[in-house]
Amino acid sequence: MFELAEYLLRGALLGVTYGLLAFPVSLLFVTTGSVDVALGAYAVLAAAIMYTVGGPAGVILAIGAAVLASTVVGLISMRLNRPGAVDHVIAVLGTFGLATFLESFILTIFGTSPMIRQPFTTFWDFGNIRISPQMGINLAVCLVILSILFIVLQRTPFGRAMRASAVNPVGAALNGIPVKLIWFSTYVLGGLLAGAAGVLILFSTGADYSTAFTLTIWGFGSAIIFGMHSPLRGFAGGLIIGIVQALSSGYLPGGWATAAPLIFIFVILSMGRMNQIAATGGRV
Repeated sequence: MFELAEYLLRGALLGVTYGLLAFPVSLLFVTTGSVDVALGAYAVLAAAIMYTVGGPAGVILAIGAAVLASTVVGLISMRLNRPGAVDHVIAVLGTFGLATFLESFILTIFGTSPMIRQPFTTFWDFGNIRISPQMGINLAVCLVILSILFIVLQRTPFGRAMRASAVNPVGAALNGIPVKLIWFSTYVLGGLLAGAAGVLILFSTGADYSTAFTLTIWGFGSAIIFGMHSPLRGFAGGLIIGIVQALSSGYLPGGWATAAPLIFIFVILSMGRMNQIAATGGRV
């Protein structure tokens, strides 16, 4: 029983960063009906820059690089699509192309070595469960970010404009809402959140050039558990994915431990509301 409690706690803390990645996945989907598969690449790029530079300057440069990359994706997407006439396949392929480019860029510039920082040598002890203080920092940072985003989405004109653009983009445009600008801002916001997640990942589990797509999968899987129509619920979905990973690593053989979270996501996709919409678009 003690072992199970340890896995549950560690898994939930691990899933905090997945929840942070899930937010932009859901937000972009409900706003534009598309997904950005380069989110994991933004996070790894931020982790690589933070690993190299370090310090407060490293944080600024890391998140700034992720925002810059997402800005490029946003500009391309706005060039290819317009409200009322969106080809989701083109949008997804565009983000996939940039993700591939970023992975090659990270490999070329930063190499194949794992990137990880362990700033703490002492641990918190909760009933004989040893937890790194970094996990507590990750949780606090994510909760602050999500609280700010909740206020922005629910209590500000920008949030109301974003919700209107998601429900009826053509009607919102006819009422003077700059829908394309709202969509572009959603891409940029995704880069900001992915960059923050990348910095946190560097100080917890670490990353390398090949983990970009894996992080995208975890973010997407976290977002779909409670339905992609609610970005804030993606945070709770991230906790679930983290727990599944921790339990799989603790109780299953090596090969199954890697596959179990992916199987879990597949089951959720098969049973949930996502199987009721088109594979390349639509809103739940």
